[in-house]
Amino acid sequence: MSLRPVSPLVATWLRRAFRFDEPRYLVAQVGLISRNLPMGMAASSLVALMVAGVHYHLAHDVWVWAWALLAFMLGGLGLLIPRAEPVADLLSDDALAMARRQGRALHLLAAAMGLTWGSLAWIFMRTTEPHTINIVLGATAGLNAGGMVLFAPAMPLSVAYLLTTVPPAAVALLLSPHPADQVMGLAVFTYLIAMLVFSYHASRAVRQSIDLRFENSDLVRRLRDQTQRAFDARQVAEEALHEAEGANHAKVVFMAAASHDLRQPLHALGLFASTLGRTTLSARQRALLEQIDASAEVARDLLGTLLDFSKVDAGVITPRPQPFALRNMLQRLEQEFAPQAAELGLRYRTHDTRAVVLADVTLVERILRNLVGNALRYTERGGVLIGCRRRGERVVVEVWDTGVGIPKMQHQAIFREFHQLGNPERDRRKGLGLGLAIVEGLARIMSVSVTVASVPGRGSVFRLTLPLSREAVMETSVAPPADTDLSGARVLVIDDDETVRAAMAELLTSWGAWCEVVETPEEALALLSRFMPQVVVADYRLRGRHNGREALAMINQRAGRAVPGVVITGDTGADRLREAQASGAVLLHKPVPAGQLHEVLVDLLRVDLIRTQVQPAGEGAGPGEPVSPAG
Repeated sequence: MSLRPVSPLVATWLRRAFRFDEPRYLVAQVGLISRNLPMGMAASSLVALMVAGVHYHLAHDVWVWAWALLAFMLGGLGLLIPRAEPVADLLSDDALAMARRQGRALHLLAAAMGLTWGSLAWIFMRTTEPHTINIVLGATAGLNAGGMVLFAPAMPLSVAYLLTTVPPAAVALLLSPHPADQVMGLAVFTYLIAMLVFSYHASRAVRQSIDLRFENSDLVRRLRDQTQRAFDARQVAEEALHEAEGANHAKVVFMAAASHDLRQPLHALGLFASTLGRTTLSARQRALLEQIDASAEVARDLLGTLLDFSKVDAGVITPRPQPFALRNMLQRLEQEFAPQAAELGLRYRTHDTRAVVLADVTLVERILRNLVGNALRYTERGGVLIGCRRRGERVVVEVWDTGVGIPKMQHQAIFREFHQLGNPERDRRKGLGLGLAIVEGLARIMSVSVTVASVPGRGSVFRLTLPLSREAVMETSVAPPADTDLSGARVLVIDDDETVRAAMAELLTSWGAWCEVVETPEEALALLSRFMPQVVVADYRLRGRHNGREALAMINQRAGRAVPGVVITGDTGADRLREAQASGAVLLHKPVPAGQLHEVLVDLLRVDLIRTQVQPAGEGAGPGEPVSPAG
C-alpha cells in the first residue's frame, strides 16, 4: 500500500502541531485562550491542592505539598499573562506583536504545567500501592481533558501540554513488573493518541469558526463601506437636488419678473395701437401701424408661449374631458394654418374623420396647434398632413411633415424646455423651444401619450393618442351676439401704471364707454359714491398692499352685489396664477389684444344684464330698472 496519500495528512498534522497558524489566526486564537485562562488556572491550582491532600492522607508523604506549591505557583504565573483585549483590526501591527508575545508565553506555560503534572507519576505513583496509581491517572485524565478544552484554539499548546503530561505516567506503568500495569501503560498511550486526534479536530473546528468570523467581519466592513458610499452619494445627490431646485426657483422667479416687466409696456403698446387704428390715417401711416401690430403680435406669441408653459409648470390647468368630434377641430386648424402653409409654398392636407374622442377639447386643440405650428416651422418643402387612425379603444391623431427630421438620440430631449434643434441663431420666428415641452405637459395633465418617430432628412410624425368616446355629439348652432356695442357702458379701470391707464382710457372712450381710471383700490372706493361701474377692469399687481383680486372684493362689498370683473396679469409665477384664478373674475394675460378685451367686456355686460333682469324683486335693481351712476 502506498503511503503517498497519508504523507500530506501527516505533514499537515505535524505543521499544525508544532507551529502556530498565520498571524491573523494567531490573534484570534490567543484572544480565545486568554479569555478562558483565569478559570483554567484556578481549576488547575484547586485540583493540585485536592490531589496533594488525598495523597498526603493516604501516604503521609510531606513532599507532595512541595509539588502542590509548584503547581499553585504555575497557576499564579498563568494569571499574570496579560489578557488579549478585543481589537477592531486583527491585522494591525500592535495586535500581531501582542499576539506573538502572548503565544510564546502560553507555549511555555503549557509545557511547564504539563511537566509539573507529568512529574506526579514519577514522584508519587507506586506500582505496589494501587491507590497512588488511581490518584495519578484520575488527575492526569481530568487535567488533560480540561487542558485540551483550554488550549484547543491553538494546537501547538495542546500538543505541548499533552506530550509533557501523559507520557511520564505511561512509561512508569510500562516499566512496572506487573503485566496488568504494562497493559494499563499501553492504554494510557492509546489515550494520548486519542487526545491528540481530538485536539487536532478541535483546533480545526476553532479555525473554521475563526474563518467564519473573518468572513462576517469582511461582510460587515464591505456593507459598512457600501452604506457609507451610498450615504455619501445620497448627500451629494441631495445637495445637487437642492442646488437644482434653487436654480430652477431662481429661473422661475426671473422668468416671472421678466415676463411681467415685458408684458406691461407691450400691453400699453397694443392698446395705443388699437386706439390709433380707429383714427384717420394716411396710407403710409396705416402701413407703419400694420408693421407695429405685426411686431407686437410676434412678441405676444412669444410671451403667450411662456404663459402656457408657466401654467403647465404651476399645475393650474384642470382638464375637463367631454365627448367631441375631431372633424370640427381639424377643420378649424386647417382654416388657420392652410393659408400660412400656402405662403411658405407648402401643402396642407387633412384626412377627414368621424372619430369622437373623450378629452379636454381646449387642451387637445392647443397640443395640435403646437404640433402643426412646429411642423410648418421646420418644413421647407413638401407639406404637412394631419390624419387619424383608430387603434382599439383609442384614436391616434398623427401630424406628419416632410421637414428636416429629428435624430433618434434627440427624441427625448426635444420635450425639454428651451431645447431647440436647428436654431443656433435663436431666430425668434422659430419660437423659444417651449412648444413641445408644453405639449408633453398638457398630455401628462390629460393622462394621454405623445410620441415621435422621425427619419433625419425625410421628416417626422408626432402621434397623440386619445380615448375613444361612445357618446354621440349633438350638433349645436351658435346664435350671433345680440349686441356688440359698449356705448354708455360704465367701466372702472384700476391700474398703477400711468401709461396703461392712459391707453385704457383712450381705447374704452373710442368704443363709446363711460370710463373712469384710478391708481389704487382706495381711490376706486371713493369714486363709487358718484360712479357705480357695470364692469371693473383691474391689474392684478397693484402698488401698495392690495392686488386686483382684493380690489374687486372690496368693490363688491361696498356695492352690495357682485360687479362683473376682469383681472389682467402679466405674472407667470405659479402662486400668482393660482391667486388670480381664485378671484372668480375673468382672467386675461398681458398683452391683451384689443379685440379680446372688447369681446370679454361685451359678454360680461350681456350676462350681467340677463342676471339683473331675472333677479327677484327686493334684491337690488328690479327688472328693467337701470342702475344710476350714483349707486
